[in-house]
Parts: sequence; structure tokens; C-alpha cells
Amino acid sequence: MATAVFGAVLVAVGLLMIRSHSRAWVRQQGEAGLSREDRTRLFLRYRRRLQMSGMIAVLGVMIAVGDAWIWGQGLVVATVYWIVVIGLGVWLLLLGIADLASVRLGSRNARDELRQIGEKRKELEAELEEMQRRRSNGEARSNGQH
Repeated sequence: MATAVFGAVLVAVGLLMIRSHSRAWVRQQGEAGLSREDRTRLFLRYRRRLQMSGMIAVLGVMIAVGDAWIWGQGLVVATVYWIVVIGLGVWLLLLGIADLASVRLGSRNARDELRQIGEKRKELEAELEEMQRRRSNGEARSNGQH
């Protein structure tokens, strides 16, 4: 009974995650200012997370069914079945690690881009300051007439 409840909870969690990821994906499609690279990265993340959520739901079904039904099918069938369940769990773990690595890489790229923008801003501010300094050192200011 406990494994059936656990399996049902996994199915519910997986389905709720699928719904959440799908809504986020639809919302992201409407965002202005995303580059093609950003859209590709977001699609890959969506696909990976959708696959993970679906696998959580499938594992929930497999755990509930496996505990309730598979033991009556014989030791070899039960062994193969649970090896497949464990294999799917390992695959789910690997997808999670890949998602984590992807998010970390994306964050690092965003930080680098922000750092470059900050450096460019400092350069432009220094140029502006230099232009203002030159202008205030007695150079004639244009009054719109030449």
C-alpha cells in the first residue's frame, strides 16, 4: 500500500511539473529581446525538463505496478523489471546533473556578458568625462552656429 501511495505521489508530481514547464515555455515564447541562441537554450532546457518530469511520472507508475503486480510474474521477470526501474532512475539522475550543469554554464555566460557590458559602460563613461573636461577647459562651446 505504501509503494502505491508513493507511486501515485510521483505520478502527480511529474504531471504537475509537466504542466508547470509547459506554462513557463509558453510564457518564454512571448518574451521580447531573446536572441536565437537564448531561444535554443530555453528550448533545450524545456525539452530536458519535460523529459525528466515525464520520467518521474513513469517511475511512479512503474513503482506502484511493480510492487503490486510484478512479483507474481516470477523472479526473472521481477528482476529484469526492477533493473529497468533502477536504470530509468539512473537516467533521471543523469538528466538532472545535465540540467544543473547547463544552468551553471548559462549563469556563467550571463555573468561574463554582464561583466563585459559593465566594462564597456566604464569605458564610455570615461570618454564622456574626458569630453566634458575638454569642453570645460576654455574650448568654445557651439551655440548652434558655425
